[in-house]
Amino acid sequence: MKLSLLVFTLLSGACCLAQTSPELWVSGGVKRKFTKKWIGEVSMNMRFYEFSKPGTLYPEVSLTYKLVDGIKLSADYRLVSEENKYTNYTFANRLNFNADFELAFSGFDLGFRVRYQNSFDGLRTTESFSPEFDQALRLKPSVDIHLAEDSRFSPSVSAEWFYSLVHAPLGDRFTKYRISAGTGIDLKGPNELDLKFIFGRNINLPRNSTELIFSAGYTFEWKKAKPKKKK
Repeated sequence: MKLSLLVFTLLSGACCLAQTSPELWVSGGVKRKFTKKWIGEVSMNMRFYEFSKPGTLYPEVSLTYKLVDGIKLSADYRLVSEENKYTNYTFANRLNFNADFELAFSGFDLGFRVRYQNSFDGLRTTESFSPEFDQALRLKPSVDIHLAEDSRFSPSVSAEWFYSLVHAPLGDRFTKYRISAGTGIDLKGPNELDLKFIFGRNINLPRNSTELIFSAGYTFEWKKAKPKKKK
């Protein structure tokens, strides 16, 4: 009930704000655990503006290393294709370097992610003053809620702040924040669905527009085959 109330509040507030950009994010990926410490993932992501107009497409490759219990380090690479104001598509590369921290309690987990991102076109760093694609530092606290052991749902809430690291008139400042609420759904077999509502707003920029996002992501966990027993 509390999660539903939070989602309703976010949606109601977003609909009342001017310059709201509704978006639909969909993704599908395959995850593979190589060892107890190493996990790899490949995914394809598509973002639709106004829920139907294609805007951004990017494949992503991720590698995660479990340093110790509660601390993970990871790196992501994206090849981003985005539609510009002339309705042409531009291409850029983006690297993410992440550190995830988690503290477990009875009934919930507290998480905190620090991400450094850098977008570049060839050998040149992009400076588009876009919180999503600039060179930036991102801070994301989150809460994961544990339900009954037999529940297929794993709800969570989070907030994220974007700090631009671009040394320019519109850089060196917080430029965006996002608040999200949703749930993971454990499907039959090695399949998982993740659904989220996200409210975001640009700040400290000439156009402080808002965004209302529905995100749906599917992940298939590619598990190692168990060795056959010798007869």
